[in-house]
Amino acid sequence: MELKQRSRETVKVLASFDLSSLKIYFFSWRNRTYKVESMNMFHISRDGDRRYYHFAVSSGPNSYELVFDPSRLRWQLGEPTQTGA
Repeated sequence: MELKQRSRETVKVLASFDLSSLKIYFFSWRNRTYKVESMNMFHISRDGDRRYYHFAVSSGPNSYELVFDPSRLRWQLGEPTQTGA
């Protein structure tokens, strides 16, 4: 397995929200669309008054961290993740 570095690049995400849940369907990064097959983990981080919502998702053999900033309504690719060999 290889560890890839990513620096909080903005991504486009297709997701649906309701009062108690979130479903992420696809995200686009570097002109490529990834189907989200599973959402594996979730946590919230804070920076001062700002909250960030972190989602660990899988697409094929690869895992990604998607980070949502509700104050800016922006999604970003998060921390480094492992990719299948």
